[in-house]
Amino acid sequence: MDQTTQFIGLDIGKAQIEVFIPGTGDTLTIANTRMGLAALRRQLRNVPHAHVIMEATGGYERLAHETLTRAAIPTSVVNPVEVRQFIRAMGKRAKTDAIDAAMLAEFGRVRQPAPTPVPPAEESRLSELLLYRRQLIDERTRLTNQMPHFRDALVRRSAASRLKAIAADLEKIEASMMATVNASARLKGLFALICSVPGVGPISAITLLANLPELGCLTRRQIAALVGVAPFNRDSGGIKGHRAIAGGRPQVRMVLYMAALVAMTHNKILRTFKDTLVAKGKPKKVAIIACVRKLVTILNAIVRDGKPWPAEQTA
Repeated sequence: MDQTTQFIGLDIGKAQIEVFIPGTGDTLTIANTRMGLAALRRQLRNVPHAHVIMEATGGYERLAHETLTRAAIPTSVVNPVEVRQFIRAMGKRAKTDAIDAAMLAEFGRVRQPAPTPVPPAEESRLSELLLYRRQLIDERTRLTNQMPHFRDALVRRSAASRLKAIAADLEKIEASMMATVNASARLKGLFALICSVPGVGPISAITLLANLPELGCLTRRQIAALVGVAPFNRDSGGIKGHRAIAGGRPQVRMVLYMAALVAMTHNKILRTFKDTLVAKGKPKKVAIIACVRKLVTILNAIVRDGKPWPAEQTA
């Protein structure tokens, strides 16, 4: 990255965005709307070698990311946890939108992240459908757990009706996800490759398509670290700590964990791998995480090579 790059920090909020442009010594506030971002886009065209840094904020950053990237302004969407750690390391205790915007610009200058590409429309749709499906499942779990404690007849009928509505909504959401996959030749092919691995079901495959687009493009160590199943050393001086996983993408890790549990029964490669680790004295939980890591590296290789799981290796 050119040393003349000017990193612009954007602190994204629901209604407005705080913008820090180095050299101005201050921040400006714009509306988080198409009109506000159009004005920012025009202003940034006058900043030589501008590179925008913003945090992932659960969706509020999408419009800014898409608008600026499509205007050919390099834009990086960075991990909020890494930014918080960076701010603490810089000794900043105060927290305001203006300070956060300035620190995002400094984070960009120091870390120089690569621009984050805008995901294709079908992947964005899958991500939104998956998020809503997760929210419906959480609501269903909450209501199911509360049902035995409801005594009032009206409350029980209302809860039962809501559970039926949730079931119907889940059916529609899952049908829509499959329709989105089948409408894209690329996604349909990737879906078939991923589902060829015993233990990996449709929801797991769709989660990987939407939330792990790097699958098949990274090394096995990189993909394991990205998911959050790569063990890191915790050694200091003469103290040797246990290696532990950290970071990563929780939703991807969760579906791969469940897929690994199924695969350890129906996939003889992973079943043998787990049994070997347990026989060597590894705790069961450690063996399961190792199987998750092996599963994601297998999936990475299958997508990379474009070759499905061999039928003869299916239990």
